[in-house]
Amino acid sequence: MTLKEWSEQDLLAWTLATTEAVEPEFPENAAEGHLAHSEPRYIFFYTPLCGTCKVGERMLEVVQALNPRTAMGRCNINFSPLLARNWQIESVPCLVRWQQGAMDKKYRFDDVQELHRWMNVTTNG
Repeated sequence: MTLKEWSEQDLLAWTLATTEAVEPEFPENAAEGHLAHSEPRYIFFYTPLCGTCKVGERMLEVVQALNPRTAMGRCNINFSPLLARNWQIESVPCLVRWQQGAMDKKYRFDDVQELHRWMNVTTNG
């Protein structure tokens, strides 16, 4: 299972949405009846030549298999300079949790269990 690729335009449209309407870029919300930012979304920032990013992405694929309803995707930071600057992404790999306008970043991926626990804590309170 691979992570869905989100472009800078997709993420900017999603984060700048000011209404409670369902976002057209994310049709899974329409099917489930969710509002635009009611549940956390995880964006994995990477570069194609980063070996650590490849390992981190594989870990996220395992976590996604354990939690298939979690909205998770990836974004090549080389093609997202505006997001990198505005969101103050300091390095890759970087996992950003976005929920109701609040953002949290994770740069260190120890292991799948720790990553799964971090995502479950942020999802379930």
